[in-house]
Amino acid sequence: MFAFLRSRFFKIILLGIVVLIACKFYQNYRNIRKLEYTITELENSIITARNEKARLEEELKNINNPEFIERVAREELGLVKPGELLLIPVEE
Repeated sequence: MFAFLRSRFFKIILLGIVVLIACKFYQNYRNIRKLEYTITELENSIITARNEKARLEEELKNINNPEFIERVAREELGLVKPGELLLIPVEE
């Protein structure tokens, strides 16, 4: 029995098993790091989506406010009141 443990064949097999275990450990470690990175990205996306949702909910509250309607009409649609002139600056 002890002769087998001292044999070259046993040592090669043992080394192969250790290398195989180390490779599997490294693969699992890489997968865990990828998943942690993905989780972080998804958490950041969730935060961004929640902020956008809050902004849209606030905008929805003001949708019937005449000042809000006028601001949107002027800034986003380029509309003016009768008698006003729309000036568009020219960039050089």
